[in-house]
Amino acid sequence: MKVVYSHLHRLHVPGDVVENGVPRPSRDVPERLDVLLRAVRQAGLEVVGASDHGLEALATVHSTEYLSFLACAHSEWQRDGLPGSVVPAAFETRRETYRVNWPLIAKAGFHLRDQITPVDEGTWDAAYWAAQTAVTAADLVVKGERQVYALCRPSGHHAGPDYGGGATYLNNAAIAARRLAAEGMRVAIVDLDVHHGNGTQDIFWNDASIFFASIHRSPAGYYPHFTGFREEVGGMSAEGANMNHPLDKDAGDKEYLVGVEGILTAALEHNPAAVVVSLGFDALASDPAKGLAVTEETFEKVGRLIGDVSLPVLLVQEGGYDLKRLQHVAARFLDGFCSPR
Repeated sequence: MKVVYSHLHRLHVPGDVVENGVPRPSRDVPERLDVLLRAVRQAGLEVVGASDHGLEALATVHSTEYLSFLACAHSEWQRDGLPGSVVPAAFETRRETYRVNWPLIAKAGFHLRDQITPVDEGTWDAAYWAAQTAVTAADLVVKGERQVYALCRPSGHHAGPDYGGGATYLNNAAIAARRLAAEGMRVAIVDLDVHHGNGTQDIFWNDASIFFASIHRSPAGYYPHFTGFREEVGGMSAEGANMNHPLDKDAGDKEYLVGVEGILTAALEHNPAAVVVSLGFDALASDPAKGLAVTEETFEKVGRLIGDVSLPVLLVQEGGYDLKRLQHVAARFLDGFCSPR
């Protein structure tokens, strides 16, 4: 299996963020991908660099206005004499018609959904190259690779058509899926992160050609709060192409494994030509996300389940923040995923 990586993820250093009104250090530190890269090398996998495919692939998912905002926000923030990183002070909750003449502080409130998603000096470049990592991985699948792993940072599954949130900016999995679909491939996306992939769901809500299924901690009192419930099955033009499997707080191995089996079965019933996996390790019991109580052993079993899929599989990295256990749990997953059949 080939692994796609870009060292430019290091440009994104969010520092302190505000969650629930309380400042804390961001969990999305550059060291996170260092740990995952060690797990990849431990598994003996080939690492290849990301290639630059330009803005066109990103624009298949995100609006021109949003891409422009991300690219220019920090420099405009500094030009306006505002301190630190770009962080919204007020949120546009009614989704008013976008106005190009809005000041930057208003655009930030429109495009950013929380205060754990700051835009700093290197955020755009890092997010851009995370997306290019996913596109490069998708192109490898198109060229015949059966299993590819895109080591993306920042993560992407909370980013929607014109917004970022949950420490994500560009939706890497969605961009990869659209790249595959553009080559005539029917795609299913399976999201294993502890948080609901609200951005991915939003992007494909009315797209019946791409099936999306997510297993996650119930959003009742947990990020992203507003989406991820079972009754969300897709828009009027794509009813049945969306599936959510929320779990109760601190659900463990049995519940998670049964849920993964369920959403994977549903995804394969969609008759895809390829499966994109939003791969998060933050359901681990020791993860600071404090959502579920899954063990490393179960992640190995999940890896085996995904690895047994007789279709091309593209892994796209999402969350996973326990730096002490992250290498080990990733290695266990890869052991299962790459084990001989």
